[in-house]
Amino acid sequence: MIQHLGAADYQQMLWKNGAGYTIELARSDGDSLDAFDWRISMADVKTSGDFSKFNGMQRILTVLEGAGIILNIDDDSEHLKTLESAQFSGDSTTSCELSDGPIRDFNLIYNPEKWRSRYQWIFDSASAEIFSSADLIFIFNQSSEPLEIAVDRQIFRLAHQQSLKIEQQKALKKLVLKSQRLKQICLIELTKI
Repeated sequence: MIQHLGAADYQQMLWKNGAGYTIELARSDGDSLDAFDWRISMADVKTSGDFSKFNGMQRILTVLEGAGIILNIDDDSEHLKTLESAQFSGDSTTSCELSDGPIRDFNLIYNPEKWRSRYQWIFDSASAEIFSSADLIFIFNQSSEPLEIAVDRQIFRLAHQQSLKIEQQKALKKLVLKSQRLKQICLIELTKI
């Protein structure tokens, strides 16, 4: 099944700790924030503060917009600027300090005992061919200009912050990301263990 997702398909929900809101782009089955195997989301972070815990999960966070954050994970700190990422355990004690005003971030949270992940940002403006047999392929366009994607000869055009979700397609998929002047795309592949 292939789904072209945009703002009307995304769901806004309260953070697990109640301190802000998440825009959920997609997630596995599960009725609560304690009962999913994977979730892809964006969050607008307006104040410094603590992150929710997601015990047993792995997290990858990328700053999409804004000046950046200082991410405090257990006893370590990392300064993330726009389109820089960090990976950390959902069990970790995590907080952030805003560098200079609010940010929007992009998140993958998944259960590493059930899923193997590949998470990458693509910035090359040239056309790219990708072959994947992952159980879930998720493409997110952060570019301000539309992205044209061919999936086994079907054409999709993703506007800014729109996504393409491809799942339950056991066969090898050929994806062609057409050339784009300023490409900023996140490609997530999740494969069941």
